[in-house]
Amino acid sequence: MRESEVTKFLVSFNGYIEYVTFPAGVFDDNLYIQYEIVWGLDWNPISGLCSGTSQMARSGSDPEKVIFNMPVEMVLGSTNVFGWPQIVVTVRAQNFFSGDTLRGYALFFLPPVSGTHELTAPLMRPRSATALGEWIAWLTGRTPELAEPRMLASGKENYLLKTESYGHVKLKMTMVSKDLRKLGYDNMAPVIKM
Repeated sequence: MRESEVTKFLVSFNGYIEYVTFPAGVFDDNLYIQYEIVWGLDWNPISGLCSGTSQMARSGSDPEKVIFNMPVEMVLGSTNVFGWPQIVVTVRAQNFFSGDTLRGYALFFLPPVSGTHELTAPLMRPRSATALGEWIAWLTGRTPELAEPRMLASGKENYLLKTESYGHVKLKMTMVSKDLRKLGYDNMAPVIKM
């Protein structure tokens, strides 16, 4: 295929959700994570899983950290960069008293620059809109949840969302692209001269 015939580029994301940390420690028996990759209208999945659920895990020698090493692999194609892929991570806990409960959401923009990247995103969880709702959440141990977590990636109605930050999620991701430069996009890391 000649360069003038190139109308689509491909990006490959390969990595893993490494761990979740809670600054005050982990107070749940078992935690698990779910992820969903969200992209714009012009993007098409070529291969890989768009969503996934991890195994149950618990903190080890570090009482503030739960290690998952959940693999994420996806190849997408597009004709423009609008709607660049993002990953929404949901952290959930399973315990004897409150059952399956939300611990928070994290949102990552997948790296637009070729290479390996370590990304960290704050873990946020929705808060009740009223004092009565806060009291019920405290009493039952169940915080409010989003009906559709992928709404975090759009940003349209997020200004009404009342949240609190609670820990963070670490992601390691490698991005490789094909034909991105042929379509006029420069995604190479900047060269720093010393």
